[in-house]
Amino acid sequence: MADEDFQGNTTFTSLKLHYNTINIKLVKAGGITPSLKIIKKAKANNLKVMIGCMTESTVGISAAAVLVPLVDYVDLDGANLLANDFAKGSCVKKGRILLSNKPGLGISLKK
Repeated sequence: MADEDFQGNTTFTSLKLHYNTINIKLVKAGGITPSLKIIKKAKANNLKVMIGCMTESTVGISAAAVLVPLVDYVDLDGANLLANDFAKGSCVKKGRILLSNKPGLGISLKK
């Protein structure tokens, strides 16, 4: 799986020589729209896709969670590693992605 080797400007032709899966990190890709484009290109090149994260708040995890139906693998537990996450929204509990039912990305500030 191409993780740090994959950058948004990396050609898929060169990746396919060494990898069969790429890991997209929403923050590094530039957001949801660029990530959608990357997913489409990866699938067109017969690459599997994982949506991953760094240690991010629930804001970043909630944004990435909307892409889960489009990918093959998911690693969105970054907010679980934070002692003081300032938001609530979509989350990972016991290995399951739980999407918020609020409008938009479903994010709100913790009180």
